[in-house]
Amino acid sequence: MNRIIAIFITVFYCTILLTSQANATPVVPPFEKPYIEMGYKSVGEALKECEALNQRELKLPIKLPPMQFTHHLGRCVNDKENYNDELQIEYLHEAQGKNHYNIDVRPIEQRIDFEKSKRGKKRYKLNDGSDALYFSTITPKSRGGFNILVFEKNGWQYRLSVDSRIENQVTVDVLVGIADSLR
Repeated sequence: MNRIIAIFITVFYCTILLTSQANATPVVPPFEKPYIEMGYKSVGEALKECEALNQRELKLPIKLPPMQFTHHLGRCVNDKENYNDELQIEYLHEAQGKNHYNIDVRPIEQRIDFEKSKRGKKRYKLNDGSDALYFSTITPKSRGGFNILVFEKNGWQYRLSVDSRIENQVTVDVLVGIADSLR
């Protein structure tokens, strides 16, 4: 009889423990926490959300910069004024802060005109004959910034950005190659 009571108590305790764990809020690791709080989620979820918002397919480049990333997160920004809708994707490395690469994509109707910027810009030709604009956000007073390649394809404006501290690894030619991997 004592054996049956012991088995019953064990099963009852395990059931309560498993039920409480199933209903618990998932623990978000500290590195991801600020991103999750800002609305970031998986790249696939964010991509689907932006495609639904804009009612059209959004393709991403196949290639990535030749570096390691520990995290890739995305969010779909839905501007209520319908002026700054954007898919934002962050590729990050938890231990190497300079391993930072972004893909930002917005509908062509909401494109940003980078031509008017005062920054030094260079033009590049993509394989399909379209133009890409390359520039940097580094200033003499800044300690860092981003090297950026902007181009338009399939009704979207793409902005590929990489941390300027790794410009020797991720050159403009690498960014152009990434842009050319978009079909």
